[in-house]
Amino acid sequence: MGKLYVNGIIRTMSHETDIHSAMFVEGTRIIAMGEEGKLRRRFGRRILSIVDLNGKAVYPAFTDAHIHLIGYGEAIGRVDASNYATLEELGKAFVEAEAINGLHVAEGYDETKLDRAPTKAWLNQLFPTEPALLKRTDRHTVLVNDVLFKQLGYKASTVVEGGKIGLLESGEADGFLYDAAIEPLYALQSGSVERNKSSLRSAIKDLYRHGIIAAHTEDLAYHGDLEEVLQAYREVTEETGFHAHLLVHHLVIDQLIQMNPVLPSTLSTGAMKLFVDGALGGRTALLGRGYSDDATTRGIEVHSPEQLEQLVKRARSYGFTVAAHVIGDLAVERFVAVLEKYPAPKGTRDRIIHATVVRPELLARIRKLPVLIDVQPVFLLDDADFAQERLGLNRLDWAYRLKSLGETGALLCGGSDAPISNPDVRRALYAATTGTAGNINKTNEVLSMYEALLLFTKNPHIATDTHGRKGMLLPGYDADFVIFEQDFYTLRGEAVLHNRLLETVQAGKTVFEAAPVMK
Repeated sequence: MGKLYVNGIIRTMSHETDIHSAMFVEGTRIIAMGEEGKLRRRFGRRILSIVDLNGKAVYPAFTDAHIHLIGYGEAIGRVDASNYATLEELGKAFVEAEAINGLHVAEGYDETKLDRAPTKAWLNQLFPTEPALLKRTDRHTVLVNDVLFKQLGYKASTVVEGGKIGLLESGEADGFLYDAAIEPLYALQSGSVERNKSSLRSAIKDLYRHGIIAAHTEDLAYHGDLEEVLQAYREVTEETGFHAHLLVHHLVIDQLIQMNPVLPSTLSTGAMKLFVDGALGGRTALLGRGYSDDATTRGIEVHSPEQLEQLVKRARSYGFTVAAHVIGDLAVERFVAVLEKYPAPKGTRDRIIHATVVRPELLARIRKLPVLIDVQPVFLLDDADFAQERLGLNRLDWAYRLKSLGETGALLCGGSDAPISNPDVRRALYAATTGTAGNINKTNEVLSMYEALLLFTKNPHIATDTHGRKGMLLPGYDADFVIFEQDFYTLRGEAVLHNRLLETVQAGKTVFEAAPVMK
């Protein structure tokens, strides 16, 4: 016995023009697509109920191909610095929030959106005796107070390989930590099994309201003992049916191999994850030449070319592909060079994550590699206030190159990088199809709406070899779909941002339903 959906615009995503008006779902699977009359005659008494879509649009449910699930769930329960326009307002909320593990944490500040930038003196005044931490929106820069700085055992003179301790002109530490210098904080913030389960539940509940029912995630090294983190993932994904594809940080890959864990159908493991550089906002992305607004730095090299080569060789020895965080053009070049030297195992793809700034000659080299690229169209919106200043006009031509990256033949998958950015897929669709934000114009790099939707539907499942049953709306596929008020294909500009999600269906069951609009 099943449910017949009729009178809709049902886009299968198998082809751009493959549209049906009716769909029959039985149990957890899609049984048939077609016209209402034919499906009524074919299935007759098997039809338990009929849903009149009344012209609404249906798409395969979304997958976020780059997110930090536990981290996102944690951020939901913490002070969100992006909600405040002034440092005074942020400080008040920060002080009132409850400490976690004895540590005061606020997430997601952007100095370009505050009336003034946070400083160590400001944070010391808020928390003179207790450790406190403020994360920048990119999570590659954090501000700590003196109490926490000393707790970490740092001094102004401390040298951190792959990271940096910020200094004032006087030579005193300014409280800012960059990239690898942040790593000791993970242990202080790590959660128990129960806390990680709670964070996962919070994240998944929120993602359902964005139409997201699966994710490629990387947070195995940040939230406590590996076995306990996996336990939290096992229990919550089996409980919810949400599928998580886990990238494996190089810090824990040896342990994972030794564990050889048995995973449920809701979990899978993927590439070994590493970082080559940081982020544009904090000037830690690795550029070929100095930043346009600070020529004294070209960013942070988290791993030297020699270290990068050794890490890739280790992954290959385990039969793993490699996923690397690369934002700046020099970081992209470094990773591409090592992939050329040590190609991915036959029939597999390595993963280039972000690829925000890519020189033209690198596009030609990427074309020859078996890779998929995790793109974040929302970065165009998030970076609009500073991208031109950081890169300069000429180098901006190399940035946010969605169309050019697609033309390399690489498989493009879409993600949000939440909690770094908002997981609302509509923002990604808007950015990918519009190509403008602030004074940045990338209209020469836009995608069609079909191409943009592929980033979050079909393509992530090709990446994880689940495309024979997920990512499209076809007979035999899982009944994972979303219902929107309007068809994205008919919308332009900001109208995309306001298209209302009405329902998220996972394996035939409604996991989110919008509240009715009061008229």
